[in-house]
Amino acid sequence: MEATTVNTEKLLYMIGFIIFGGMFLSSIIDANFYIEEYSPARLLEFRLFAGGGAIVYYALVFLMKRKQ
Repeated sequence: MEATTVNTEKLLYMIGFIIFGGMFLSSIIDANFYIEEYSPARLLEFRLFAGGGAIVYYALVFLMKRKQ
């Protein structure tokens, strides 16, 4: 049985894409719900949170790879 190596950087980028892509996709799909139930400001706040989280996540992945 032969062991295979996994590219950690690529794996972390894929995980981030799934998580943050899902958050943005849900904000687009459920936009009418957010606007009707809360307000457009609440939807913008959610999108800014997701965008800020993505920036921090990808910056950490980039810095981790640079350190190696």
